[in-house]
Amino acid sequence: MKSAACHLVFLQATATGDATYGTIPELLPEFPAATVHAIRFPELVWYNREIRAQAVAQIRALNLPPVVLVGFSKSGLGAWNIAREHPELVCAVIIFDAPVCRAKLPPWETDGFYADDEAWREDLPLRQMAGPARLFPAGLPIILVSGATFHDEMSELSRALCQIGIEHTFHSSPNCPHHWNSGWIEAALHNYMNTANEQGDP
Repeated sequence: MKSAACHLVFLQATATGDATYGTIPELLPEFPAATVHAIRFPELVWYNREIRAQAVAQIRALNLPPVVLVGFSKSGLGAWNIAREHPELVCAVIIFDAPVCRAKLPPWETDGFYADDEAWREDLPLRQMAGPARLFPAGLPIILVSGATFHDEMSELSRALCQIGIEHTFHSSPNCPHHWNSGWIEAALHNYMNTANEQGDP
């Protein structure tokens, strides 16, 4: 069963050593058979095309079977776009409380990653749905979890996916703290494991 051989890869959301929103877990007590890995950068990053390429190289270097790719806050769009661009690397994608539906470039240290609003919008799910860009292979588990900071944007993304018939799971959690350790990882993984086991995947 997938619960016995689940490999998780977390994308860094803050600068290394910044514990404002907690830290990437090193293990998950509720999932003792899961292996946990983190993609890290020395500084805070936004996952533009260049940073995504570096993250993909780190994922490939782990030499794992397809992984559950997890993005939180600033790394949420990284998880979305890596899963979209490299579906061979992932067996599921989890995104928690991320700025995914804003037309204006976010103000939080985006300098050096996106030149302007238009460059930012090219990475947004809503832009991709409206254009010719490839989304996801059929059947890829997509689990979205809203939180206290970006609930409205996560809700908007879920509605847009519903409108174009992209199957996904949405956990609406407007009161869930914007923090690595607020329980969303476990909730999303239980959903993924239960779905995979019901489908009888090995």
